[in-house]
Amino acid sequence: MSNRELLVSKIENGIVIDHIPAGKAFLVLRLLKVDPRAKTLIAQNVSSRSLGSKDLIKIEGSYLTSKEIDLIALVAPRATLNIIEDWGVKEKRRIQLPQLIEGIFRCPNPICPTNSEYAPPRTKFAVEGEDGVESIRLRCGFCGSLLYYGTILDFINSPQFSLEGGGLVSKDRIEQVFLDILIKKGALRLPPSASEPFTLKSGRPSPYFINLGALTDGESLAGVKWAFASYIALLLEQGQIEDFDYVFGPSYKGISLATLTCEGLNELYGMDKRYMYDRKEEKEYGDLSADRVIVGAAYFKPGQRILVVDDTITTGTTKVETIEKLKLLGNHKVVGVIIAVDRQEKMGDTVKIEERGAVQYLEEVLGLKVFSVQNIKTIYNLIKDSLDPEIRSMWADYYNRYGTEKLE
Repeated sequence: MSNRELLVSKIENGIVIDHIPAGKAFLVLRLLKVDPRAKTLIAQNVSSRSLGSKDLIKIEGSYLTSKEIDLIALVAPRATLNIIEDWGVKEKRRIQLPQLIEGIFRCPNPICPTNSEYAPPRTKFAVEGEDGVESIRLRCGFCGSLLYYGTILDFINSPQFSLEGGGLVSKDRIEQVFLDILIKKGALRLPPSASEPFTLKSGRPSPYFINLGALTDGESLAGVKWAFASYIALLLEQGQIEDFDYVFGPSYKGISLATLTCEGLNELYGMDKRYMYDRKEEKEYGDLSADRVIVGAAYFKPGQRILVVDDTITTGTTKVETIEKLKLLGNHKVVGVIIAVDRQEKMGDTVKIEERGAVQYLEEVLGLKVFSVQNIKTIYNLIKDSLDPEIRSMWADYYNRYGTEKLE
């Protein structure tokens, strides 16, 4: 890296988009959909051996690069993406044009089905042209009409341009957004005093209660949808979970989470998934062959993969019951379990306290991958200074007895 580039300070974790043609940095930022609160450094007209001069962008944070990031090749065909971890380059890749672009550009043909006033389908354009970026054209998959390079650039530069979904997200940002929702909307509840704890299903006297049932307004639902969909997209991008066909939500809290997750994945990341949920009581009327216990099972095919979503995990009992119910589907694979909040507790009840935590049990015994949008240790460290001393001591005592993590 040259001395000129070092004038832009290094970052500990995040991404660097390099080899951007001079003057195109802000156009690239539009394609990235960077969070306005992200720490972003832009260098313009930096000396370059290959380009003469170039722009570069550095974005602080552990970011997901969405599938749409390859659209950068439309304006910066020689750009490179560097993933930075602990001040060093973990991964470096050349940005490539995607073969298919969905849901971004409008078809120029006014009578194309994608321009229908009533429920238009998501646009799909095949990318054509290999003799330089100026030769690129997009062919509509519905009517065959072409978008040429000049029109593509004009559209990206227009004030009306708005990229569907995609963009960049970070785990830290997901955690903070979700915690803000829990606190603002009253889903994280504290007892009125240290002598009045919440009694959990296990009988344990808890110093807090997570109630996702409180998140019933539009703002809350939008935030939950964004957090779950973005976290799942991040896990897929990082290769921590396999792709899947279904999202399963255990009744009752998991049902809304499954529907929001499917909607968010489609709206924000262009992923089309189905959802299923279980009944508390078996269905005794109508078409009993399809969904006596699991609603949505009629579309399930042997061998398909399932992602489970739910609100919290305490002892793990509910998750074990869920895995047992899913056996009714026959041959399938659970690729992972995503929970809103990990309580980080040992299995058991008030008297019988096992050494192994619920997450550890699910991972070691059932072979499941378990991930949480938030966890209690992170939440506690963020709110402990605002807690009454007696309530704070109550948290610490509870986790000294029941926790897989100790709280200070």
